[in-house]
Amino acid sequence: MQRIERRIDVSAAAPELAGPVEMAVTIYLPDPALMPDRPVAIFACPGGGYSRHYFEMRFDGHQGYHEAEWHVARGTIYVSIDHVGVGQSSIPDLSKISYQTMAATHDNCVRQIADMLRAGTLLPDFPAVSPFLIGMGQSMGGGVSILAQGRFATFDAIAPCGVSAIQTALPQRDKAAFEHGIRRFDAVAEGRVTNHLDHDHEGVDYVYAFHWEDVPADILDEDMKGGYPIRETSPIFGSLTIPHCAVQMMLPGTFAADAARITVPVLVANGERDTCPDPHAEAAAYPASRDIGIFIVPTMAHMHNFASTRETLWRRLHDWSRMLAAG
Repeated sequence: MQRIERRIDVSAAAPELAGPVEMAVTIYLPDPALMPDRPVAIFACPGGGYSRHYFEMRFDGHQGYHEAEWHVARGTIYVSIDHVGVGQSSIPDLSKISYQTMAATHDNCVRQIADMLRAGTLLPDFPAVSPFLIGMGQSMGGGVSILAQGRFATFDAIAPCGVSAIQTALPQRDKAAFEHGIRRFDAVAEGRVTNHLDHDHEGVDYVYAFHWEDVPADILDEDMKGGYPIRETSPIFGSLTIPHCAVQMMLPGTFAADAARITVPVLVANGERDTCPDPHAEAAAYPASRDIGIFIVPTMAHMHNFASTRETLWRRLHDWSRMLAAG
């Protein structure tokens, strides 16, 4: 396995930001002998409050939290990406980042990396390949995958994980708390709140929504000790910044037009306790796609890669992508 850190200049895709704009990416290349006849490249993007390092987590005393390594060991090219305004990517005025900005910069970044893979210019000893491109994102990253595919047809298939194309909503311990959480977004819908910093988070149980009860206490503490969703300090797999437009991703129908344009295969993946209130209804949001899978992972909450069953999801993504790439 070879690991490459790059900064990809996507300024041309974001003229509204009026300055140099770069996206931080980590590219994992497998042993070429392990790749199938049609290689697979997964482009992974994180949720709100997290960075690309969510896909490469390590914890002292624990094993098996590094999703990128898991896939690469099985011959998959794996690319993790910080969105504009997230992690180590350029952090412009967060209020100027729109859905279009996020979609256009993500598409531009992916296309540049795909071109490098096809030209064989990433590393001297890695062959030129024409990979099957999978757009995979968790939570906000899943939303960006939908936006990029709906507007730019970036990928050969997408796997939006932990996000709803109908209405994303945080699970809570009881029906009253869940419904109260949805009503909090009335202020967003009415334009009175335009970012997560001003949104009302009082009383929202993020631990219940994000983490199943069997997540080790030290790992849970590492994720939550700096605060969430407004992080005062951040672990390496977190992000202190979130584009302001992300708060709109919890509104009903926010991805409807983009999802409706998607023609490639879609894998809608969720934990048993997650942000799709009715995961089986999600297929109807992708009427132009002829291949839609619904996958629900047991004993998994919204932050999938912390779950004890995380490898179940990784294996499904692996098997699904290989099947599609083989045609």
